[in-house]
Amino acid sequence: MKISTRTEYGIRLLIQLARQDGDGPVSLSGIARREKLPHAYLEQLVGQLRRAGLVTATRGQAGGYQLARPASEINMADTVRILEGPLLEMPCAGADNLEACDRPQTCSVHELFQRVHESLDLALGSTSLAEVAASAGGPPYPPAVRKRRIAEHAARQAVAAATLARESAPTYAGATTTDS
Repeated sequence: MKISTRTEYGIRLLIQLARQDGDGPVSLSGIARREKLPHAYLEQLVGQLRRAGLVTATRGQAGGYQLARPASEINMADTVRILEGPLLEMPCAGADNLEACDRPQTCSVHELFQRVHESLDLALGSTSLAEVAASAGGPPYPPAVRKRRIAEHAARQAVAAATLARESAPTYAGATTTDS
């Protein structure tokens, strides 16, 4: 899955609105300045977010934008779908599209991409905008922190690969294991 700048900027916009929730409408020019994003692009994104019901607009001198509902009720899976489209561009990925694949035989990658889709949906769907807004403020990390995070990620991947290998290893009838 590739996250486009459209989705990144849209989420950054929503984070700013969530952080200033309760302070009244927030100007788009202020968000553009704080986030160092192009104002014209934010105007396009905020229109899309308004049509989707995530953002409301107030006109006038003290006008601007604010969240249409509490940040705790906006999940990241829905946000990414609004900004990007489907979480995974596979015709058969997702519970709604299981019959969309027109391959005449069993698909060799269906199970893999179904698991990827379910993982993305679970991770993003269980993360609210409020959580992201409360924890946002990551990189740029110093080089030592980046190296540590890369090593931690590699270790998690190694554990996941080892677990997958154990789970998918063939078992033979009559085989026994002994403890030493």
